[in-house]
Amino acid sequence: MPYRVSLAAVLVLLSGLLWAAQVLFGTSPWGVGAAPLVTMGFVIEAAVLVVAMLLSPGRWVRISLAVIGGGWALTALLTPIGFLWVGALSTGAAGTGLAWTRSLDEWFSPVKADRVPAAATALALGLVWLPGVAGRLGAPEVTVGGWILVGFGLVVGWAYARAVKGSLWVVRLGLLPLGVLASVGLVPWAATLLFATTAVLTCLAWTPDARLATEPPRPRRGKPVSILPEVTPPGLMEAAGYSRSGRPLDERD
Repeated sequence: MPYRVSLAAVLVLLSGLLWAAQVLFGTSPWGVGAAPLVTMGFVIEAAVLVVAMLLSPGRWVRISLAVIGGGWALTALLTPIGFLWVGALSTGAAGTGLAWTRSLDEWFSPVKADRVPAAATALALGLVWLPGVAGRLGAPEVTVGGWILVGFGLVVGWAYARAVKGSLWVVRLGLLPLGVLASVGLVPWAATLLFATTAVLTCLAWTPDARLATEPPRPRRGKPVSILPEVTPPGLMEAAGYSRSGRPLDERD
């Protein structure tokens, strides 16, 4: 593993923790009810990215890091400048920039035969990132429906990522109604964004790729291939009961 990957992972994790501290202990536009969810969102997002960078690198990790980096930048615009603000912004920018350098292209672009489909990856990430989304959109406060949606996202997101039987149908049928419930009581723009988020995730849950990601791989029947006996190892031919010419041993003169 290149040392630059480990350094980028440390910077990303540190940035997520510093942004969480900024919201929890510093000044932020989120109230008492929303701040814990925003803090939880920062920690979960950073932790998922760090694990993915180290253990399951792929193009989606870079894309997710860019999206989360945009959220960090928006948080920087909404919070006053201070010690935590400077540390969080600088470490986040350094970690994101390092992950996108050309020297790490090979690390983040591995060729995998068992690659998880993009729709399934986006669905799993969206479910476990719902706490941060609900917290950020908790204007003026996170509703009771919002807390239910957060718990639903964490539990079902974990179950779907583990391919637990029936978890996909729970997402398909339960996420959108809970999104509507969580949107009631929010200001119009926040309610619209939260409903749109759950609607997009529901659409992803109905895609074939999301379904295939929860099913065990089906066995494939191999096709026999003819090989000339002259190019077959002698020991293998004799063990199968044939001579070098391809005749049964008991038929040799």
